Amino acid sequence: MLTEDQLGEFIDEHFRADLFRLETRTAYSVDSDGEDYSRYLRGEAEPSAPGKAEWLEHVRRERESGLISRRVNVLHAPLSEYQRYECEWGYTYLVEAGEDVRILDLTNAPEGSEVLREIGDFFLIDGRQALRMIYSDDDEFVGAEIVDAGQMSKYKSVADAAWTLAEPFAEWWAAHPEHHRGRSAA
Repeated sequence: MLTEDQLGEFIDEHFRADLFRLETRTAYSVDSDGEDYSRYLRGEAEPSAPGKAEWLEHVRRERESGLISRRVNVLHAPLSEYQRYECEWGYTYLVEAGEDVRILDLTNAPEGSEVLREIGDFFLIDGRQALRMIYSDDDEFVGAEIVDAGQMSKYKSVADAAWTLAEPFAEWWAAHPEHHRGRSAA
């Protein structure tokens, strides 16, 4: 099991072209949010987490150097407060910085579409390495497991299906002002 630091090192070591992330949870309890989630819930105007500007600059530099970071968030209405926060104070900024974010909205999806949630959160690195993300019942990151080579085809298939079915974040966000609190542009 990889710790958060080891996860970052593993990604840095193996990411050469395309980094895919599938998110399926309704909330995450992560240190990188700092006090921003609490601030969002209090109605403050914008994020101020330490390191956010540096991370966005990191994303910009990666994109400029040809590295592609892609993310699909699987969700359904009604959104949790955390999902609204994630969209408004996370994705709107990440998209501007160069990350390709898509939303797979299962609100009106046919029966059986939830299969994408069953695999859970993971990273797929250059189509060659998959890391399954493990979280506690309290939404805290526990660790990441390197996926066995025999399971890679399942993770690639899920990543391809999710990417194909998902809608670009900016389009989805613009079509769903009911989820906005303040920042509508992506």
